[in-house]
Amino acid sequence: MYCVQCGVELQKGAERCPLCGLRVFHPELREEPEAPSYPRYAEESVSNGGLLFILSFLFAIPLVICLLIDRNMNGGVTWSGYVSFGLLAAYAIFCLPLWFRRRSPVVFFPVSMAALLGLALYVSLKTGGRWFLPFAFPLGGALLLLIEALIVLLRHTVGPHPHRALYILGGGFIALGGLTVLIEFLLQLSFGIPMLWWSLYPLAVLFLVGLMLVIIGLCPPLRENLHKKFFV
Repeated sequence: MYCVQCGVELQKGAERCPLCGLRVFHPELREEPEAPSYPRYAEESVSNGGLLFILSFLFAIPLVICLLIDRNMNGGVTWSGYVSFGLLAAYAIFCLPLWFRRRSPVVFFPVSMAALLGLALYVSLKTGGRWFLPFAFPLGGALLLLIEALIVLLRHTVGPHPHRALYILGGGFIALGGLTVLIEFLLQLSFGIPMLWWSLYPLAVLFLVGLMLVIIGLCPPLRENLHKKFFV
């Protein structure tokens, strides 16, 4: 350590410079805070209200135009209803969560699924089909319960034990394989498609993937080895 005034080398623990007498440390001097190198507004949180307002209009413009064109050409709502419900479903999925500060998937995933089911219900009613209640509704409900359960478990049960996520994801893959069997059964029930048991193939693959994740979660040496090899 050297004196900042005369440059002479100071001994360790010296309070004054032996040559010029400058004090090494001045506790009575206080440093004045320097002006920040960035503008003050950078510290403030930026609202997305303006961007969301523009996005809302970008969704509303084609919706209104399609309704007007359809009404002028066909005297009512025909094809524009599909476009309108599709745009509303897309807005509920992609834009609606942005209006909230806390965008919890536990809340907004059911909202997104409800928007998709609403679109499916409209299509079913307009086309005269009877496939919504026997096919789309139970399939959407089963998928909603599965994904919602995975989200809740991953958010509230993993905590400081990340290997628990392997159990949850493994169970999710196995349940997803069971969902393929449900899809084939609902197709047979709703549309009369014969059961060819093609769902057993994805069921077997997803079951093996899920079982692999569960085994990795149960075996600490295997988890450590995979972490060293693949950084997972």
